[in-house]
Amino acid sequence: MSSSAEEAPLRSRRRFLLSIVAASVLASVASLGVSTLIKSPQQVAADAGPPRASVISAPVERRVLKESVILRGTVAPGRTIEVTPAAAAEGRSVITRTTVKKGQRIKAGAVVAEVSGRPVIALTGAIPAYRDIRPGGKGPDVKQLQRALRGIGYSVGDTAGTYGAGTQAAVRKLYEDRGYEAPAAPGATTGEPEGDDSEGGEPEGGAAGEGAGSATRTRAKAKPSVYLKAGEVVYVPRFPARATEVKATLGAQVTGTILKLAAGELEVKGMLTAPDRKLVKPGMDVTIFSEESGRSARGRVRSIGAFTADGGTEGAGHPVKVAGVSQLPERFAGQDVRLTIEAASTGGPVLVVPASAVYGAADGSTQVIKLASGGAQERIAVTTGATGGGFVEVRGDGLAEGDRVVVGK
Repeated sequence: MSSSAEEAPLRSRRRFLLSIVAASVLASVASLGVSTLIKSPQQVAADAGPPRASVISAPVERRVLKESVILRGTVAPGRTIEVTPAAAAEGRSVITRTTVKKGQRIKAGAVVAEVSGRPVIALTGAIPAYRDIRPGGKGPDVKQLQRALRGIGYSVGDTAGTYGAGTQAAVRKLYEDRGYEAPAAPGATTGEPEGDDSEGGEPEGGAAGEGAGSATRTRAKAKPSVYLKAGEVVYVPRFPARATEVKATLGAQVTGTILKLAAGELEVKGMLTAPDRKLVKPGMDVTIFSEESGRSARGRVRSIGAFTADGGTEGAGHPVKVAGVSQLPERFAGQDVRLTIEAASTGGPVLVVPASAVYGAADGSTQVIKLASGGAQERIAVTTGATGGGFVEVRGDGLAEGDRVVVGK
């Protein structure tokens, strides 16, 4: 038998063995691939879980801290005066002439309304007109009238607080200058000469000593006394005033208040909650911002009232009034504005960290965790101070601006 014949079976066996080995390798590789694609429920849940927690840090800063209280407020005049004329003695009380419009600025001495042909004159004063002032009248309201008349240029020669001839003359002129007659007091005169009446005549007998020719005799007449009707004057504490509301128009019957006047500078009225009241004091700085106009003004807390459970639309709280550092713009009148009250300030830059970085330790101390180089953590005891805007003032050995502290994990 030849050698080639003997080698043929051997080659066949080798090929068979090699095919078995290759198949095993292929099976192993396939098995490995399938194992990477098929996962147990536990492995799937583990893979879907959150990543391992990492430390969140923030820098230690140096800044001025401010604690602010924010609330809403309404801009309104310091005082509102309602003009309510007295009823006419005869006939109906109606508006016979319109003299002011809403928003109009008014000076002392202006006629703000005409009712049944009679004026309503605005004068400076704080005491409301509660009575007719007649000749011989005395009192603080008379003194107020005299001051008001002098304030718009009329001379008053009477004793302060006494309604005499000099005050009557000023009142008469006040009315005349505005196109009206002053109310006359029946059966009384002021003693002032009203004018000269001349009468001419021939002298009897033509005697030289008795006024030869034409003789003239002058007879002086006294002016009738005048008084001031309570319904024809309205007192306003300060001018210029502004008409905030006109309720009655030409021809309307007068049944009550016909218009409202705003006196004094504009101020802002708001309501502080009980917790905020502990932070706010009169004199604190306020930023007044109008979203309507996009402008702001500086103000200060003028007063804080006692707690009230019925604050109307503003709810319960402490009524607060804010005045402008300078006079608030007229365009702010009636607007709803935002008030930001600077309740506290450090006065200068201090070392601060986020509030979330500060925690209470088991030993009762207050601490922060400082991140050292390489990720090491160091606990540092600190003393806290002012707070504001989410930051806390801290003081502690080993803590400086630029360090990083742990705020979360």
